[in-house]
Amino acid sequence: MALTYEKIGQKLKEARKATGFTQDQVANYLGIKRENVSYYETGTRQIDTLTLNKLAELYGYSLMYFLKPDSVVEEAGVATAFRASGLSNEDLKVVTWARKFAQNLDSLSELLEEE
Repeated sequence: MALTYEKIGQKLKEARKATGFTQDQVANYLGIKRENVSYYETGTRQIDTLTLNKLAELYGYSLMYFLKPDSVVEEAGVATAFRASGLSNEDLKVVTWARKFAQNLDSLSELLEEE
């Protein structure tokens, strides 16, 4: 199966919904209009890798999840939970940082276990 912007958009929408964010929250976090988030999710606009990486970090997914055509979400080694409603833009930055930090710790732990 070939990778298309529609497929990336589908995964973006699923990831956003799974994390409980609204398109408005995501748009505010990225500093773009809500319509652009919708365009990315439907695949009608191409998404650049910098924006895709920011969304992957916000949602707690690896960038490769969105870039591999047949990738699936694996059981997370580290889970984060919070209420997405009422979060400010600064809160979203903290959530993103915490998720990225936890993922990095989990990756380091896996590397150490392999030794």
